[in-house]
Amino acid sequence: MKTTILAALAGVFLMTSCGEGVYPQNEGGGKAVKQLIDKHFDADKQVQELVIKAKDELYGELGTVTVVYWDGDKQMEEVFSSSDGAKEPQETFGSKQKMKHLAKTKTVAVKEFDVEPIPYKVGEAAGLIPEDYENYALAEYTFSVDDNGKPKQHFTINTTKKGEGKMQTGRKVSQNYYPFSFKVDEAGKVVAID
Repeated sequence: MKTTILAALAGVFLMTSCGEGVYPQNEGGGKAVKQLIDKHFDADKQVQELVIKAKDELYGELGTVTVVYWDGDKQMEEVFSSSDGAKEPQETFGSKQKMKHLAKTKTVAVKEFDVEPIPYKVGEAAGLIPEDYENYALAEYTFSVDDNGKPKQHFTINTTKKGEGKMQTGRKVSQNYYPFSFKVDEAGKVVAID
């Protein structure tokens, strides 16, 4: 089991080691994301969610970091984009449309979301993915707040299936990918979500 997890971690790190961007799933990626959060967000701001998203489905390079919070009756979001920098706070689409499913949940300070262990959580999850999949890329990692006011985590890893290559139709090249979802339980263990 330990060998499988180490091999999976090595595969995760190797797949995304090229380029100069931030890769949250790589060793040191959690620290790099934390530095961006510390620089671009108020550590004491009370938020209900912090979302880290990749630029694209299969490479895991950081695209955006978003915090979601309430300002009176408006649900707001602040976004840091790796390509465009920090953006001005704006009302979320759901809030603008007065969607009824938006509930004011408990909040915690941004600094309560521990992003540094992300590479290890992704490595642990990679060990739970069936062996006929490869090329693990973190697509999204979400920190939210449960009903008791405790931070919770869930994330999605996109993979490709062994033996499936890229397909070309005219000038367009595409590749199938397969998402696997996980959460971190109260004991800090990664668990697959069906």
